[in-house]
Amino acid sequence: MSPHGIFAGLIFMLTPLAGVSAAVPQPGEIKTFKDWAVGCDNGGTCKAVSLIPDQSDSFDDWQGPITVVRTAETNEILKIRVLIEALDIDRYRMKVDGQLVDTGPVVKGDYPIEIVGQDAKKVAQAIARGNNLQVLGPNDENLTQISLAGSSAALRYIDAKQKRVGTKTALIAKGRRQFSAPVTSIPLIPVDQWGDADRVPDTAEIVELVENSSCKDERFGVVEDQAYAMGARAGNYRALVLISCGSGAYNFSSTAFIGEYQDGDDDGVGKWSFESAKFDIPPAWGGDGRTPLLVNASWQGQDQILSSFAKGRGLGDCGNSESYVWDGTMFRLIEATSMTECRGGYEWITTWRAQYAKSEETASSN
Repeated sequence: MSPHGIFAGLIFMLTPLAGVSAAVPQPGEIKTFKDWAVGCDNGGTCKAVSLIPDQSDSFDDWQGPITVVRTAETNEILKIRVLIEALDIDRYRMKVDGQLVDTGPVVKGDYPIEIVGQDAKKVAQAIARGNNLQVLGPNDENLTQISLAGSSAALRYIDAKQKRVGTKTALIAKGRRQFSAPVTSIPLIPVDQWGDADRVPDTAEIVELVENSSCKDERFGVVEDQAYAMGARAGNYRALVLISCGSGAYNFSSTAFIGEYQDGDDDGVGKWSFESAKFDIPPAWGGDGRTPLLVNASWQGQDQILSSFAKGRGLGDCGNSESYVWDGTMFRLIEATSMTECRGGYEWITTWRAQYAKSEETASSN
């Protein structure tokens, strides 16, 4: 699971499985407008994130970004969030170019400051018109200071992607037309996963797999290979094997294999066979034209979700993450996030999401 959470994981019994789309995912792109990044996912939800000014490498007044999140429905959700370390401060004041635009409580949690509804629209429009935003504590403590250069273009981009230009609901490109929500598609992925079992390949079998893999010459220093049981059905067993395939200061690469074991006919001794795991779209890091590489991979065994989280630098303010669900034959993308600018945008932008559902056979075998 990615560090930003999989809000894609709907699980229920699906009958029948026919008619469910298996199209190749097409994650959205990230656009940068001066000191703001913006992007949208396939469900029409868009997010704009403030960045450290392009001409500055100083974090002195920067305690975290401000984000504007808007969904695409007629009854949309609009939120403005400030990611700060609130400490013991219980209230904030938000100013744009020295003018007070909002005030409210600071709460405990992932988003200490969150503005919604009509207040969020008012603040968003002030952001688009301004040059500088400052969030202050009750005693004028600086909580964060944000450049608004590019904010108007970023919010106009959201208007365009959500087909709001020229309508009453637009934040920037306002008009008189009534808004009609665009048709969006969140894929529903049927998954057929085997029943619980604990069998995994032994160390000798994994060593042999490594020696016959393309990663054998990429393993330096301390390496750690991992094997996870993926269940059993009709006397066959399945396992996921993650082989170490290179590392850096804060990124550890691995490649995934699916192993299958079948009990022997006469002597009862079976053997594991392995093949590279298939992905409907490979992870963004090192997957193009070669064996797909996962970075800082993690495995959630209950729902069989494999995740990759590649940091562009140690601060974690840029990079890509992907999460995949095993559908019975391949890993299918259920969430992708990205931040292309390494400028303090710790809140990455979701570019793809999907739901998944267990088949009757899967549900009855678990």
